[in-house]
Amino acid sequence: MAVSVSPARLCIFDLDGTLVDSLRDIAEALNECLGYLGISPYPVERYRYMVGEGVPKLCERALGATHPHLVKRLAELARARYRVRPLRHTRPFRGIDEVIGRLRRQQVKLAVLSNKPHDMTLRMVRTFWGQNAFDRVYGYVEEELRKPEPHYVLRICDELGIPPGETALIGDTPTDVATARRSGALAVAVTWGFRSRADLEAAGPDRIVDRPEELATLVGAAE
Repeated sequence: MAVSVSPARLCIFDLDGTLVDSLRDIAEALNECLGYLGISPYPVERYRYMVGEGVPKLCERALGATHPHLVKRLAELARARYRVRPLRHTRPFRGIDEVIGRLRRQQVKLAVLSNKPHDMTLRMVRTFWGQNAFDRVYGYVEEELRKPEPHYVLRICDELGIPPGETALIGDTPTDVATARRSGALAVAVTWGFRSRADLEAAGPDRIVDRPEELATLVGAAE
């Protein structure tokens, strides 16, 4: 894990579980929708292993093999419900604001790439960091292009003029690690999110970090 890497010129962050702790809002919204369908809710902690690959996949996991015919309906309900209450409990993880500020001062380009719907991704990023903290923000639009597909990583690199080899993709799930691998970016896994260290180690990232402040020294030059 402790490979030597050159400072990245571009950092692409996952959103949920990496920049923000949104698990409770996601869980409560989906549980309400499961209730509408007469299906028992899950404990919030269970959602750690259900989120991360978009709303349709989340709904598939929540319904399991017993109600596959309800996936589309649950996804419709969940999107609508979550949109009216995405920020009730969600906040940036401690230390994230400082890292973003430090990387900006180091003139590192910053982006967000999430499997959260695009409009919600934009809303959340702008609520917490305004219009100008990130150079690019992309969320889920097309199912076939969601992470781990590398399409949007490569698009961000192309738009900002920085090759994948000089880019760090930072996330909290094996999906993020796989996305980095497919795009040729440095895979940086963080342990304060929704997956265990063992899950991340098994995915084989280039680096694992335990605290947000480690990111500035890992991918940026010293101030």
